[in-house]
Amino acid sequence: MKTWLIVTAAAVILASCKTAAYFETPNDLSYISGTLYLSNGRSLDGKISVSEGGNGVVKIYLPGEKKAQKYVFAEVEGYKIRNEYYELKEIRDGGSFSNRYRLHFMKRLTPDDSKMHLYEYLDEETSYSGYRRTRPVTSLEKEYYLQLPAEKQDGVWEIGLSKFVPNFDEKMSRIVDDCPVLSQKIANKEKGYFYPQVGGSEEKRVDMLWKIINEYNKCR
Repeated sequence: MKTWLIVTAAAVILASCKTAAYFETPNDLSYISGTLYLSNGRSLDGKISVSEGGNGVVKIYLPGEKKAQKYVFAEVEGYKIRNEYYELKEIRDGGSFSNRYRLHFMKRLTPDDSKMHLYEYLDEETSYSGYRRTRPVTSLEKEYYLQLPAEKQDGVWEIGLSKFVPNFDEKMSRIVDDCPVLSQKIANKEKGYFYPQVGGSEEKRVDMLWKIINEYNKCR
């Protein structure tokens, strides 16, 4: 009898673990209510799970169903939870990893009809402390990426890397050259339209990019 109780208790614990709800990052979450948007135009409401580690699969538990439906990244556009939209994007900066390992969900900060999109990426960084530096310490770091107006695919570029700096004035003014007034402000390094490669906070860079994006969206 005792053995049966132990086995039953273990089964209950394991079952509850499978449906434990948590949100660590947009790429590491489990059983969170939301809407999943597929590449074929369909949308599904249910409990969404995404596992980090390059497996490239999103799970969704539909209402009344115990078994999750699974979709590979190629079938997914994004998902919406807690009134925030997370898109699957390909990081274009970096080394020679395959596209599969550069695909990440990022929170889109700009409206759907924006000409240029700004994204927030939440990444887990692990460092080590303690004697012989064997104790892992995990922290969450925010990075920001732009999807450029001429690029309609899923590629995004980190705002602090070589796509934009050094010579932000030259590079960004060319990107928005179909809006001459804005392009000239950036080329002239007017206050609020320029950031250097070093110095200044990430928040100030983001604020400045918001200013550029808003003006660019209004440009005719």
